[in-house]
Amino acid sequence: MLKCKMFFIMTALTLTLIGCFQVEEGTFINGEITEINKESGDMEIDIQAWTTVSDAESSTESYQFKDKPDSPTIRVSDPEKYDEGQRVEVKVIKNYEEDVWDLDRLKFEVEEVN
Repeated sequence: MLKCKMFFIMTALTLTLIGCFQVEEGTFINGEITEINKESGDMEIDIQAWTTVSDAESSTESYQFKDKPDSPTIRVSDPEKYDEGQRVEVKVIKNYEEDVWDLDRLKFEVEEVN
C-alpha cells in the first residue's frame, strides 16, 4: 500500500512540474535598439531573430534574416528605461486578424537580454 501511495504522489508531482515548464505562446523579436524617441515612446529595433511559438501547431519557428528588413518600430509606455544599443526581447501582442504591422493596435512587452 505504501508503494502505491508513493507511486501516485511521484506521478502527480511529475505531471504538475511538466505543466509548469511549457513554453509561452506568441511572437518574439530579438534585437538591438537603434533609435529611441523619448517623447513618443517609439523605438527602432535591428532584428537578429524573429520567433513565432504556437501551441496550436505545437511547433517553434525561428527566422534568421540574412537580408534584414527595415528595423521595425515599436511603441512603449516607458522609453526612459531603455538605451540605444541595448539588446532586448520583445513580445508582440496582436489582437486583430490582418497581417499588418499597425503600431496603433499592437502592444509590446520588452525585456532586457544580457
